[in-house]
Amino acid sequence: MKSRLIQRALLTIAVLALAATVAVFIGYRRMTRNPEVLLDLVKEEADMQLNKIRQTATKNGIREWRLDAESATLLEKENTMLLASPNVEFFMDDGDHVHLTAKQGTIYTDSSRMNVSGQVTANTSLYRFQTETLDYDPAARELHTDTPVNLSSKSFNLRADTMTMNLETSITHFEGGVEGIISEDLDI
Repeated sequence: MKSRLIQRALLTIAVLALAATVAVFIGYRRMTRNPEVLLDLVKEEADMQLNKIRQTATKNGIREWRLDAESATLLEKENTMLLASPNVEFFMDDGDHVHLTAKQGTIYTDSSRMNVSGQVTANTSLYRFQTETLDYDPAARELHTDTPVNLSSKSFNLRADTMTMNLETSITHFEGGVEGIISEDLDI
């Protein structure tokens, strides 16, 4: 009799834990797929809410990046600006640029670091890459992702687990499970 009571109690706890896990997962997916929901949650804490913003970052008189976004929510206490539908153009030292789009993003106002996520797509004059998250480090002038990335051009397709792209040297490093297809027409 006691063992059945314990089994029922354990089964009830397991079902409740599973239900809580599913509820948290569904809530998280809903927020990441719809950045407006997340922005609605933080509006009460927001110091400023802006629609249709444009910002340009310069260092020593040289443009580093230009940002357009559908909206931005400034949270001064957290030193963050939450972005909906960011569209960023990073200017490279060789004259090329990286044009990036994502569903949402965050700028850390104390350091100018930037994180974007949700169907991240970026193009240069030579290739295009896609991933789920991407970070920008202004001190190193690097774009970095720890999520799988797909890179493609007319001459090759490449997949890797991580990527780091230096905007000063135009050198990109790929690591972890790197595989690809290279066309015989590729000029080296």
